[in-house]
Amino acid sequence: MVDLQDLVDEAATLLEAPVTLEDRRFRLLAASVHADGADPVRVETVMGRGSGPATRTWFESFGITRARRPVRVSADPERGIAARLCLPARWHDVVQGYVWAIEPPADLATDRVRAAEDLAAHAGEILARLASRRRATERLVLDLIEPSAVGGGAVARELADDLALAPDASVVVAVLGAAPGEVLRADQVLGPGGVPRWVGVAEHGGDLVLLVPAVGDARDDEVVEEALVGLDRLGSPGVVAGLGDPARLADAATSYRQARAALRVVRPSLAGAEPQPPGMRTHPWSALGIRRLLGGEAGDELLDAVRTPAVAGLLAGPEELVETAGIYLDEAGSVAATAVRLGLHRQSVYHRLRRIETLTGVDLSRGRDRLELHLGLLVLGWS
Repeated sequence: MVDLQDLVDEAATLLEAPVTLEDRRFRLLAASVHADGADPVRVETVMGRGSGPATRTWFESFGITRARRPVRVSADPERGIAARLCLPARWHDVVQGYVWAIEPPADLATDRVRAAEDLAAHAGEILARLASRRRATERLVLDLIEPSAVGGGAVARELADDLALAPDASVVVAVLGAAPGEVLRADQVLGPGGVPRWVGVAEHGGDLVLLVPAVGDARDDEVVEEALVGLDRLGSPGVVAGLGDPARLADAATSYRQARAALRVVRPSLAGAEPQPPGMRTHPWSALGIRRLLGGEAGDELLDAVRTPAVAGLLAGPEELVETAGIYLDEAGSVAATAVRLGLHRQSVYHRLRRIETLTGVDLSRGRDRLELHLGLLVLGWS
């Protein structure tokens, strides 16, 4: 198979201009080396591995998604966009991506443009074949994670061959989910501009399942974080991921169940929440502690159960009392340790504890009462 980079370099020579190839979601696949013509959008595309939503909207306004011939895209000085020639990379009349040439000469010979069109069509064929292979991988991933799958060992061996892995490879399953009601699609992270080829990807119930093998120095959380950044770039911010524990490929269903449960714990916090910074959106099952209880099918019932009158009263009270109670209970009832963490005198801590008892009606000298408050705070997300 011809390399996509070779096609881009050849197109740049034909069109006498800097050339990039992007998939249909405007993720960068290949770029020619060129000293001139680096307008801000090309810099954004190359450095950010793709175009932003505003840039995509501008380009699509010229009808490139429906075009079957080259499209001249006008310059927009306000956006810092230079004039471009867009050659849709189609296969069987379906757009697979776009070949872009920045400000090619206006008097470029017709035969050169037609030759570049042929290269774009070839790129479309390559991208279509890659997409077909990815869909086959997706079916294998779904077969592997289904608890009732028959012949899981055979599926694991087939998937290992597909991803070029050892049959006994260690994998981590991640489940990526957005706010309730938003559906994620596999093609948002698939392809040469998405996650590495050795990562298995599948859609499942509106979420994305990533099967991340341990390959070289790559860390599973870094691979997942890269996928999250890519979804941000495509207009799906706020996506978070639950990660299962490492498992053998044949046992990936166990890691998947853990990842799905971890996502169930953290997903409620997505509604109306501010996007979390990189490195804060992957939630390993192993790090959830007592909040694992929320990952089961009875998670909603548990939330109701721990919100006792005492817990509800505390959470409705002053924030300083909630913080004091949480730290005091985390410190196993040590007033001295609580005072140090809060930067208060011990007498101030004692005063707050009496206010907490009055507010909640509990007796903090009793273990069961302390457990009730502590469990409620931990399960309901206080930290």
